[in-house]
Amino acid sequence: MIEDDERKLLVRRIFSNGRRRYDAASKERLVAACLEAGVSVSRLALEHGVNANLLRKWIKTAKEAGTLRAPARSAFIPVQVSAASHLVEGPALRGEARQSKSLPLSAKVSACLPNGVTLSLECGDVEALTAIIGAWGMFRLNADLTVYLHREPIDFRAGINSLAVLVQEEMALDPFAPAVFAFCNRRRDRMKLLFFDRSGFVLVLKRLTEDKFRWPRRETAVVTLSCEELHWVLDGIDIDAMVRHPVRHYQVAG
Repeated sequence: MIEDDERKLLVRRIFSNGRRRYDAASKERLVAACLEAGVSVSRLALEHGVNANLLRKWIKTAKEAGTLRAPARSAFIPVQVSAASHLVEGPALRGEARQSKSLPLSAKVSACLPNGVTLSLECGDVEALTAIIGAWGMFRLNADLTVYLHREPIDFRAGINSLAVLVQEEMALDPFAPAVFAFCNRRRDRMKLLFFDRSGFVLVLKRLTEDKFRWPRRETAVVTLSCEELHWVLDGIDIDAMVRHPVRHYQVAG
């Protein structure tokens, strides 16, 4: 069956074993749509009736072939705070005339997450609201970003310019790419993250007071991680000691 809607993934042929041949142009449009900010690959795969693992394979193939480049995106989650329009009237004090006080009853906090989900909360407790904003403002990177970890320790006096040059010359990578570059000192108690956020470089430093980072023990000079794995390293987890189930690829159910 061939879909007529050009926005959908078009199927050109279905073979006897259940495998499908997709229209190349609509396939490219779907892969490009997966790289938009806040898009869920799993959700798009479900909407277009294609296996999510197969769609991720198409994205990886397109990136490796150099025919597709992920658009630059912000690594931070935007948070908006607005005061509510409800007002309360102050009570009478010691027989004096009632006084009107223009005090906001509550404030509304909204956060747009990278997966497209928007969280909203209305709260009248200033202290509770401050705690909520602080929790939402915790440093969390966009899950779609690639992390490149410099395995050998560096001179931690290096700033943004020195690290950007190190990425370009020693790691042979583009410091302006939508990626995060991680570095550690020799004592493994400090870690720096460098990335380009739309209009400039951002440098993040985490210093441990007593513990040490469990740095990956691998042979390659540059270790490629996911953002999830990076957050594990930041939390002190030894990712080399973790074992996952292997990824299975299926195309036909039953």
